[in-house]
Amino acid sequence: MLCDRHADRPQPGDTAQLRSGNSIGAKDTDSFVIVEDFPRTGRHLVLNLPITHPAHDDWAAAVPVEEIATLTRLEPTGSRTWTPVPEPDELQ
Repeated sequence: MLCDRHADRPQPGDTAQLRSGNSIGAKDTDSFVIVEDFPRTGRHLVLNLPITHPAHDDWAAAVPVEEIATLTRLEPTGSRTWTPVPEPDELQ
């Protein structure tokens, strides 16, 4: 499971879009659902395809947090989309 973090950090169920040139070769328009982090330090995120994607049951990938371009989260007041900011210990 994802480590406890600030509300602006990736959480299970968030929709993520990746930066161009990411490690899995995804387009910057592709959407993924965050499932968990790996290892439990939160340095990599495990992604699944959206449930409506035909390959949803057979696909998962882990990417470094810094490859996330945008996150979208459904909240009681609606949805919000933002660019995550690295935590100070992630900047090297």
